[in-house]
Amino acid sequence: VLIWFFVKTEDNYKYSFYVPLKITNLGVNRTILNEIPQEVKATFWGKGRSLLSLMLRRDVSYILDVAKVEDSARIVLDKENIRMFRRNDIEVLNIVEPRTVEVRIDRLIAKKVPVISDCDIETVLGYTVVDYVKIDPESIFVRGPKSEITFISSVSTEHKVFKKVKRDLEKEVELVKPDQPHVTIYPDEVQIFADVQKLMEKPIVEIPVKVTNPPPSDNVIVIPSTLSLVLEGGTEQLLNISKDDVKAYIDYEKVKKSHKKHHLAYIVTPPGIRYRDVKPTKFKIVVVKKR
Repeated sequence: VLIWFFVKTEDNYKYSFYVPLKITNLGVNRTILNEIPQEVKATFWGKGRSLLSLMLRRDVSYILDVAKVEDSARIVLDKENIRMFRRNDIEVLNIVEPRTVEVRIDRLIAKKVPVISDCDIETVLGYTVVDYVKIDPESIFVRGPKSEITFISSVSTEHKVFKKVKRDLEKEVELVKPDQPHVTIYPDEVQIFADVQKLMEKPIVEIPVKVTNPPPSDNVIVIPSTLSLVLEGGTEQLLNISKDDVKAYIDYEKVKKSHKKHHLAYIVTPPGIRYRDVKPTKFKIVVVKKR
């Protein structure tokens, strides 16, 4: 049997098999957008022993050179691009499939985008989150094809719900990678911080109601001229709050054409502080000509 095998493998044969396709000259700042075949089927001619050795070693591949491809191209596969890394007596006859390969290339870019929190914090009854949830870092880098990166304006954290919180929260949260292909993010996780304090209520009275954008030739009077309300927020936050920290106003430009006799006031409180029980809720505006 061994003698027969030795004799038969000395004969020449034609045989087709798949070889790996390798891409060269792509560069570090470019990427391929479409799917490229992983293998190329080619027909070889040579002694049986050499063909068998080549198939077992797998040290043969098709080299696809994309150096001259700018945006997209359809490349005709040539048998001359098959490389065998050992000298032997094998000849490449032709490429069987695929005959051509489409290549779409885009330039890789990186840009900085803000991180948006998708975390819900549910405090224990009687506690509240002061101000907004802080994120560190507030922005990260996304890297990928220019055609895809253009449409990415932010990156979100994974959705998390933290329940029964009654003290300051500090957690590490992973980021959600954008759906666009070939896009990477760095870093891929952030720290979130939440200032949790015991809930406090504080009544504030005689807050002046002002008029913004009044007509230059008239005096605009608000009746009544003040309002009162109840502020809700963290204990440490409300201790030093006074009526000067709460702004109430009516925008004359927005109400001057209204047929209503009474109008709502806009109320602005410090960040993280809510309000309720506004009294009165509506105000009358009287316009008096300047002398």
